[in-house]
Amino acid sequence: MKIRRLRSAVLAVALGAGILVGTATQTGAASGDWPTRDWYKVGPFPTLAECDSYYDVDAQSGLYSGLVGCRWLLGGSAYPSGYYYEVYIP
Repeated sequence: MKIRRLRSAVLAVALGAGILVGTATQTGAASGDWPTRDWYKVGPFPTLAECDSYYDVDAQSGLYSGLVGCRWLLGGSAYPSGYYYEVYIP
């Protein structure tokens, strides 16, 4: 009984992850916070306006399969505080 439930759960998680990645690639929305596989942060930018202007340039360039808009990232990890956006590079 437990094995059957485990297989179903693993299948459901795998299918859900596949749908999220497919949706993220098509809509430019990442499936998690920062960064997931093949998603990379661009920044930091001191202001939201500056981040938005760089985001717009990258969105119009057509170089990336997906983009996620600017968000504030509080420092303390490998990244300093500032505004970042994500790009998808398969």
